[in-house]
Amino acid sequence: MYYDPMISKLIAWGKDRKEAHELIDKAFDEYVIQGVTHNIGFGKSIIHNESYMAGDYSTAFIPKFYPNGYSGNVLTNKDMEVLALACHKMKNINAGYHKEDLVQRNEIHNSVVYVSIFGKGDVGDRDWKVEMNESEYKITDMASGKSTISTLKNFSFVHNSLIRFGLNEGEHTLQFMGSTNDLRFDFYYQGGKINTMIYDEVQYKYNKHMKPHPKADYSKSVISHMPGAVLSVSVVVG
Repeated sequence: MYYDPMISKLIAWGKDRKEAHELIDKAFDEYVIQGVTHNIGFGKSIIHNESYMAGDYSTAFIPKFYPNGYSGNVLTNKDMEVLALACHKMKNINAGYHKEDLVQRNEIHNSVVYVSIFGKGDVGDRDWKVEMNESEYKITDMASGKSTISTLKNFSFVHNSLIRFGLNEGEHTLQFMGSTNDLRFDFYYQGGKINTMIYDEVQYKYNKHMKPHPKADYSKSVISHMPGAVLSVSVVVG
C-alpha cells in the first residue's frame, strides 16, 4: 500500500504532440508483458480519447470517461476480421510446430479454417470462415454470410508472441498469448485478452455436436485471490 506497483515506464517524444502520440500508440501494441496484470490496454484507450488528445483533462478524467472501469475495447467487425486472419496464420504455424515429419517451426497450410471469437459486453460470440488463396484471404461472417477480401502484404511472428502483418488497408499488430491445446488460442488485442477457438474443416463440421461447457454462476459467491478458510463472519442482521 505504500508503493506504486510500477513495472516500467513508457515514454515517447516527437516534434509535436501528434507524432509523439503515434509513436506511443505503436509502442503500446508492441509492449509485451505476460504473467502479471498490467494497464497497457487502458493506457492505449486513454490516448485515443478526444479530450486527452486535445489536452483537456483533469483528475476527474477516469471517473468521467470510465465510470464502470475498463476491461478492453469492444471489437468492431474490422477488428474481428483482422483477428480471424491472424488466427488462420497461427493455426498453420502451430500445426507446423507439432508435425514431426516437417522441419521444426515450418508452417503447414490449411487453406480453410473456421474461427470462433468469444465476445464481451453486448457483443456475442462470432464465427468466421477464412479461406486462403496465395496472398489473398476471403473472410466470411458465418452469421450474415458477408465476405471481405484482404491481401496479405507481409507477416512476421517474433519472440513467440508478437504478430505483425500488413493488409491492403494498413499495418496491424497483435500479441499471441498461447495455445492450451490445438484448438484454443488466446490473443491480446485492442486492450484486452481475446479467447478464440480455431478449427479446420473437419473439426468445425463436428463441433456443432459437442455439448457446451456449463457456465458457473458466481453471482452469489465471493471469490478469493488466495486460498484460505473463513474462520468467522463479524456481522449480524441489523
